[in-house]
Amino acid sequence: MDIDTRISIIKSEPTEEIITEADLRSLLETKSRPRHYLGLEISGMPHIGHILVAGKKINDFAKAGVETHVLLADWHTMANNKLGGDWERIIKVSDFYRKLFNEFCPKAKVVLGSDLYSGNDEYWKLVLQISRRTTMARATRTLIIQGRSEKDTLHVSQYIYPIMQSADIKALEVDIPHAGIDQRKVHMLAKEAFKEMGMEEIVPVHHHLLPSLKEPPMISDQSDKEEIAASMKMSKSKPGSAIPILSTDEEIGQIIKTAWCPEGVTENNPVLELCKYVIFPISGVMEVNRDSKYGGDLRLGSFEELNGLFRERKLHPTDLKKAVAEALSSLISPIAKKFVAERDELRSLF
Repeated sequence: MDIDTRISIIKSEPTEEIITEADLRSLLETKSRPRHYLGLEISGMPHIGHILVAGKKINDFAKAGVETHVLLADWHTMANNKLGGDWERIIKVSDFYRKLFNEFCPKAKVVLGSDLYSGNDEYWKLVLQISRRTTMARATRTLIIQGRSEKDTLHVSQYIYPIMQSADIKALEVDIPHAGIDQRKVHMLAKEAFKEMGMEEIVPVHHHLLPSLKEPPMISDQSDKEEIAASMKMSKSKPGSAIPILSTDEEIGQIIKTAWCPEGVTENNPVLELCKYVIFPISGVMEVNRDSKYGGDLRLGSFEELNGLFRERKLHPTDLKKAVAEALSSLISPIAKKFVAERDELRSLF
């Protein structure tokens, strides 16, 4: 596979940013099989953004000849006081995350943070080296990676979090750190620290974050796209905001039914974003089944076609929502069915 084709695959939806494409090209020219990773804090029930968006991007990297890794950041979970800091619970949830990614991203190597750090003096030395080059103000600006803000009451462990995340990159010998766009600040912190320390360059890649299915908040400051994306994204902790990966068909239908989707409104429409960043990138087409008196069935081959019909009010929100729920069910069901026997037990962990 030539380099242009590999770059095209990596750039495909839901990629939002590569820092930089020129650096990516140089990397692919010098390393035939560079290393990638996506790190995940172990917290709430994974939703479709984690699996069908981030997971799809991981599969793209694998298709492009990149060695892919998923780091289940259990120590980060403890540092950020998620899952009540209950270590036994964190380990159980980590095992569930591992099974999910093994199922959807079979070519990715899944690594547990505690296994990576245990007895690894070089890792902790690197944490201190990066800490020496990071001011408190800089660490504070990365807090959105933990779902926090400068206004929150913070513990020392939460300031250590972005330093550990930066050290993860080198501990795994990663060339391409990958995450949602809300992780940009910490990747830039790492990139600049590594440069100062004379270490090999990294090429961060950020994917689009699915928005909450609730009505979007009013955003007055458009200058910081990471914070805007973080404030609008799907949330594991907010009911109705996201679609948990173990949802039944009925649950998916109910969540989509209540999603914010005004007729003719295409800007910041979360239902349309599901089409753009989940359904079309994975399925390639979208079926809309509707009564002939409302225009009959549709088979749409592109998001642009769908978006145009909705904008021109030739497709009603009710029909769109029904089609989206059916499409998502077909994508989620094969995954969710693997966990039917333990669904209730798994849900009780969150």
